Amino acid sequence: MSNEVDSLDVVIIGGGLAGLTTAALLARSGKSVTLYERSSKEIGGRARTTEVDGFYFNQGPHALFLTDVGDSILKEIGITFTGGIPGAGKAYLINGGRKREVPGDYGSWLSSVKSDGSLVESDESQFFNSPTKIDFSQLEGVTVQEWLDKNIHDENLAEIVKTILRLNTYANDPDIQSIGSALRQIYVGSRRGVMYLDGGWQTLVDGLLKVIKDANARIVMGEKVTRVKRTDSSGWLVLLSDKTQVSAKIVVIAAGPMDAYGLFDDKERPEILSKAAKEAKPIRMVCLDVALSSLPDKDALFALGVDRPLYFSVHSAYGKLAPEGGALIHVAKYLGTSIEPKPREDQPELEELLDLMQPGWRQVLVKKRPLPSMVVSNALVTAATGGLAGRPDARIADNLYIVGDWVGEEGLLSNGSFASAKSAAQLILNE
Repeated sequence: MSNEVDSLDVVIIGGGLAGLTTAALLARSGKSVTLYERSSKEIGGRARTTEVDGFYFNQGPHALFLTDVGDSILKEIGITFTGGIPGAGKAYLINGGRKREVPGDYGSWLSSVKSDGSLVESDESQFFNSPTKIDFSQLEGVTVQEWLDKNIHDENLAEIVKTILRLNTYANDPDIQSIGSALRQIYVGSRRGVMYLDGGWQTLVDGLLKVIKDANARIVMGEKVTRVKRTDSSGWLVLLSDKTQVSAKIVVIAAGPMDAYGLFDDKERPEILSKAAKEAKPIRMVCLDVALSSLPDKDALFALGVDRPLYFSVHSAYGKLAPEGGALIHVAKYLGTSIEPKPREDQPELEELLDLMQPGWRQVLVKKRPLPSMVVSNALVTAATGGLAGRPDARIADNLYIVGDWVGEEGLLSNGSFASAKSAAQLILNE
């Protein structure tokens, strides 16, 4: 028999980065907040970090953009973090199984592949040197491939641009990805760069948890929300896996589009969730996180594949992620949204990349952790849906909100989570 408890002010469903940020913003402003996380042991979603023998494993490669909304919101809440900005050391582009050292800035990468050392003349192709000339909003409905076909007429140059786009957006879908949102992401990253956080992204999770608890908000672990229903009034009834029913004035769903879709009966489900679930194309990577007792080649710190969508970076060279003398490396393969992972092929391919960049790594191996199909973001920003402007708003019904990396007109990846959390919190506080 169901057991209904007293009505709550705000219920947040999900303890990932978006849910925790929403809880922190609301709780510190005086709202009574209860957050339900279905895991009984872990909270933080893809922002979790696992510590093993002094090595800090993020869930694949993580970088914090220092001039975007996430950085400003974390500072607003009072979350402190330290880390290093990548840049020193040698960088390589890999093509045809060979690595070629390149300068540290994108513009030099482009010019270095032209036979005459020059770039094409359109404003778009000059993006890396004069990004302020581009109106990103005018390009939201244009695909990456359409933009390349129109503006970049050198095949080698086009492949370099795709490589840079993969690095900044984690996506590998030029035929459907919005170029407007992708170029904006590159512009954001080029202003001050990104940071690899000391101790991993767990420092952000721990900081948010402290703010939440200091504001006397409540976190319930190991309790899955199975259904959300409208009550006779303007509030909501939240059904839990233990058959408990919680009455809430306001509900915030901090989950992916498919999980959010599944919380409602067909008759009560907001139409926007049906649309989002149908259109969502998750961005995924094949990842291999590697801990070494020492780094065989201390200068080879970063590489990207051009003809193959590969990534290599020694994050511990900048952030404190390994014990003294050790190294924490992320190698990865960007998957297209329609490409299924192939573990028997993908993992050997990533190990071959390690052989190329760090010969002898097997002799100093401490631990390797494969993530054969890591979801990086819940929904690719596509041109067909209007780019960022086509994503659902945080408010989807009276006293019902969604937050996450697939919500709102601002920010990709974690910045989408931060921005939607801020938007939802402001709307709730204004009401």
